[in-house]
Amino acid sequence: MKMTHSTWLLHKLFNAKFLTSCVLTITLLFTQAVQAAYKPPRDQKPPSGYTDSSGVRGGCQANDIRSVILLAPMTHVGQTTSLHPTFTWFVPHSQQVPMEFSLYQLDRNDQPSQLAYKQQLQSSPGIMKLSLPQGGLGLSVGKKYLWQLETLCNRNRPSHNLLVRAEIEVVKIPSSLKIALFDNREPLQRANLYAEAGIWYDALSEALAFSTNGQLGKVAASLLEDLAKSEQELPNKDLCSIALSDQ
Repeated sequence: MKMTHSTWLLHKLFNAKFLTSCVLTITLLFTQAVQAAYKPPRDQKPPSGYTDSSGVRGGCQANDIRSVILLAPMTHVGQTTSLHPTFTWFVPHSQQVPMEFSLYQLDRNDQPSQLAYKQQLQSSPGIMKLSLPQGGLGLSVGKKYLWQLETLCNRNRPSHNLLVRAEIEVVKIPSSLKIALFDNREPLQRANLYAEAGIWYDALSEALAFSTNGQLGKVAASLLEDLAKSEQELPNKDLCSIALSDQ
């Protein structure tokens, strides 16, 4: 698959853990993104220790395979109103390698207590997403979950695999948002409504209705810029000039 400017920049500059406003501002120069203002929830919660830097381990350097990038909040727990949410990530390499998606329910102490879902799949360069099957057992409102993607570099040596994690919380949809969504059927409008309400996973899922062939899409790029600003992790400012000088 041939990369667009937006996916190329994600490939080159995305930090494996944090989204940066520098990267996404450059991305938007090429995608001409439509604004979809994501505002973190007012009652945002910090993630558990499972999503810190120790969540990335191992390596596949021999084959130039790098860790996937989860398109999700890292400094706060992202929210969804769906019992069958969609999870999204970016694959920064062209090799097809096996991956394993796992979803665990967290207990009151933020410890993984129960495996809720697992699926194996093949990586594909660019944007990938996975939705929990509608026919299966859904998630529970008021519960938090840990989702992870493991790149299976070496099945015989699991410690060499690449592992990234994020957390998600299922919340009850506010009545005002429910009414607004009923009156707005277009994905762009719905993405904005979810984003304004701080419902990250639902906003990105609606936004990706505009993307095809593993590309980011204009609305999704705008959401990621907002998320980057909210993450409060300062990037290496030289990256901006490097990226622009390479064009």
